[in-house]
Amino acid sequence: MMVFVTVLSFNSCSDSNANQDPNLVSKESSEMALKDFGKTVPVGIEKENGKYKVSFIVSAQPFQIKDSKDNEAYISMIEQAVKDESPIHVFMKGNTTEIAKVEKATQDDIRYFKSVLTKETKSDNSQKLASVIPDLATLNSLFTQIKNQSCGTSTASSPCITFRYPVDGCYARAHKMRQILINAGYDCEKQFVYGNLRASTGTCCVSWVYHVAILVSFKNASGVVEKRIIDPSLFSSGPVTDAAWRAACTNTSCGSASVSSFANTAGNVYYRSPAGSLLYDNNYVNTNCVLTTFSSLSGCSPSPAPSVSHCGF
Repeated sequence: MMVFVTVLSFNSCSDSNANQDPNLVSKESSEMALKDFGKTVPVGIEKENGKYKVSFIVSAQPFQIKDSKDNEAYISMIEQAVKDESPIHVFMKGNTTEIAKVEKATQDDIRYFKSVLTKETKSDNSQKLASVIPDLATLNSLFTQIKNQSCGTSTASSPCITFRYPVDGCYARAHKMRQILINAGYDCEKQFVYGNLRASTGTCCVSWVYHVAILVSFKNASGVVEKRIIDPSLFSSGPVTDAAWRAACTNTSCGSASVSSFANTAGNVYYRSPAGSLLYDNNYVNTNCVLTTFSSLSGCSPSPAPSVSHCGF
């Protein structure tokens, strides 16, 4: 996602401020607190507890905008952008996930996002890969290889995989896991789950609008093909069924939670919107940059996650 984020700043001196209208000073202070989230595509908006919860492409974090008269035009603009799957220019309130201001995107921005979002499945020209892992022992060995790339372990190469920071970045973690499988000669699917998701790390809770992990096929001891999710951010002991994984994404001990839908995709899909639009990162440009940005973080803070707008595609 080519989003450019800058923190708005205004130059002023104390002498001029001394003679300014207090209301104008207050307005300028408010404007200075805005953080430019950049130009991005909203893919969901729903009313919840006196606010609207908004989701954007790629990011798994939920964002909010207050249901107020002052925000009516902004909410309408977001709703139309969700319907059209087109970009808007978003400003956040300080270092929060609260949307404070929305502006229309330029025609160039609209053309760009229309060019990168697609309904088509694209080939990444991978070498011929096995779609089924031959046995449970090989599956467990691959899981260990993936887990050993977790940030904070002595075995991880750069960029490490940010399993210990679940706030955001699941899309990059899943893509890096697939790369490890590819290097071992195997491919996989991915499963995307959407909804009011909440998950526990054991010590803290996170909220998501979607989550994604790799879905692998393997032959059990009877030679029957089964599928398992690999996601050490939620299950550090081994692969699990996709039903168990979705259940972990709706941990009600962290608050109300529910799944609205889920979908399996080809392994090379980097992001899938709730409406089915696809985004790709075949050269791992965004993947590696996101993982590097989050590599030193652990637990459920900071939240919101640091900006990855510089990562591009």
